[in-house]
Amino acid sequence: MDSYTHNSILENGHGHVLQVEKVLRMTSGVGENSYSHNSALQKIVISKVRPVLEGTVRALYIKENFPRYFSVADLGCSSGPNTLIVTYEMIDAIVGLCRETGHSPPELTVFLNDLPSNDFNTDFKLLPDFYAMLKKEKGNDVGPCFIAGMPGSFYGRLFPSQSLDFVHSSYSVHWLSKGLIEEADIDTFNLPYYNPFIEEVKTIVEKEGSFVINRLETFEVNLDANDNDENKNYVFDKFTCGQNVSHCIRAISESLLADHFGETIIDDLFERYAKRIGEHLSMEKTKNFNIVISMARK
Repeated sequence: MDSYTHNSILENGHGHVLQVEKVLRMTSGVGENSYSHNSALQKIVISKVRPVLEGTVRALYIKENFPRYFSVADLGCSSGPNTLIVTYEMIDAIVGLCRETGHSPPELTVFLNDLPSNDFNTDFKLLPDFYAMLKKEKGNDVGPCFIAGMPGSFYGRLFPSQSLDFVHSSYSVHWLSKGLIEEADIDTFNLPYYNPFIEEVKTIVEKEGSFVINRLETFEVNLDANDNDENKNYVFDKFTCGQNVSHCIRAISESLLADHFGETIIDDLFERYAKRIGEHLSMEKTKNFNIVISMARK
């Protein structure tokens, strides 16, 4: 995003930049409408890009000449069962490489970042079992691992200079620098979400000039996360499919919609959305388009 666009949002948003940061969060807890219960699509995306993540971590760790300390950040970690998947995959890649080369594993520091309204308590409750699993699976092949929360917007400064070795973000950077949703309310609602074309991403990175692109790829996943290659028992049903997609979108966008329109419309809104998206998907299998980019600092 260029400086003119960013400044225009700040000047015309009437404080909505800060407002969105306070309001935007995935639906917390572990209930039926929670993000934790409705993030299967994001899990599929993470699994599809694992080879890129693993290859990048291994290449970087070799390039840094097997450092004793390795610090990483996951920007937009959200909450729920997906939160620590990326952390595990990074650790798994480093452990595998150390086993192959005979090097001692590093001390690993992991910062889980999201907006302050994120349900970090749910994330932290996962840590004892996560540490126990690492010890059971990896034994002494995994070094000390310290996982901490880092609340704040990644559109601002989060970490000291030269403090991170690797930064990861999945399904997060499409949230723009923000703007915020009776008929007048609809006119003033702005969902801060943007999906760029792959050439736009390439152009922005090259124009900014701080990074070299190592890999830039695209892939698609079905809008209904249950409709995937691994689910051999999937049978399309427009009601069930509509509910699946509706729950997923609600878990992501409910906080913004409820803040702008009020809580009372939410249940009816997503019931209607489920019916409409179910009808749509009965006629056309809609897909999510995803961009994977791996960059190294110059």
